[in-house]
This record gives sequence, structure tokens and C-alpha cells, in this order.
Amino acid sequence: MELSITVVLLASLLFLGLLISAGNERQRKAIDGLREQAEAWAEQDIRIKREKVAREISVPNPLAWLESVSAAALGEPPKLLSLSTWQKDNLVALIALCADGRRLIFTPVPRKRLLDALKEKKSALAGMSSTLLGDKPAKTPFWELSVVSSGMFFDIEATQVWHSVLGFPLPGGRLSLYEVPGPGK
Repeated sequence: MELSITVVLLASLLFLGLLISAGNERQRKAIDGLREQAEAWAEQDIRIKREKVAREISVPNPLAWLESVSAAALGEPPKLLSLSTWQKDNLVALIALCADGRRLIFTPVPRKRLLDALKEKKSALAGMSSTLLGDKPAKTPFWELSVVSSGMFFDIEATQVWHSVLGFPLPGGRLSLYEVPGPGK
């Protein structure tokens, strides 16, 4: 009799734990949804407020603008030396070389899509070649840049930089910034 009570009690405790876990996961998803909605609202609010000033904005030096945006994201100026472009299978990125050897990659491609595109089939030679994001793309530090995180006029300035460097408009008003360590680091 005591054994059956113990089994029933343990089973009910396990069931209660599963219910609590399921409830916590549901709340986490709801909070994530609220955060995304709040960010979208803030972005739209910023766009409405800046409409008058937006026509006067001009970015004469793309490398200097990328330096200032990346310095705000990284917390220190990266000292950019040069800027080049990268294109592969409808993916595009700007690659900025820093004085310390690291590369900063700016791309409008969503992280998941970029990581999927950079995956190579496993082979003996796959370990010898490096991708756009280095040897371990999934572990490359990244920052999402938008009007919410990088300034009220970010999308306008980013579009101007994108157009002046690549010759076509930036798809969307966001960029992802990846910091790829230099060789041997």
C-alpha cells in the first residue's frame, strides 16, 4: 500500500513539474513575442519622427560611416583600413579589414540564411578552407544593426553607403555585423 502511494505521489510530482515547465516555455515565447512587437513599434515610431530631417542626410565617406557604426556596436573603434565586397549565390556582404587583422562583415542577409549558405559538405579538405565568417561561422560574434540599435537615421545612411559601394539599394533597413578574428587568433 505504501509503495503504491509513493509511486502515485512521485508520478503526480513529475506531472506537476512537466506542467510548470510547459507553462514557463509558453511564457518565454509570449515574452519574446512582446519584445519583438515593442522593438517593431519603437522602430516605426522613430521612422515617423525623423521623416522631416531624413531628406537632408548624406554619407560622403562609406568607410568612415562603417567605422562609426561598428565602433558603437563593438564599444571601441576598429580602425578600418579597407573595404571590399563579397557576393555568392544571391548573398552579398561588405568586408572591412581592420588594422589588427580582424575582418568586419556587414550583410543584410539574416543570420540563419547566411549560416546555411556557408555550410560546406564535410570532406578532408573542408577543414583547410575558411568561409566568409571564419572556421567556425556559428560561433562568430555578431550584432544586429537597425534604427533601434544604431541610431535614428541608420537605415537611410546604410542605404546610401550600400548604394555608393555596391551600386544597388540595400534590401531592408537592417544589417548584421560579424566580427571575424584575424589569422592565428
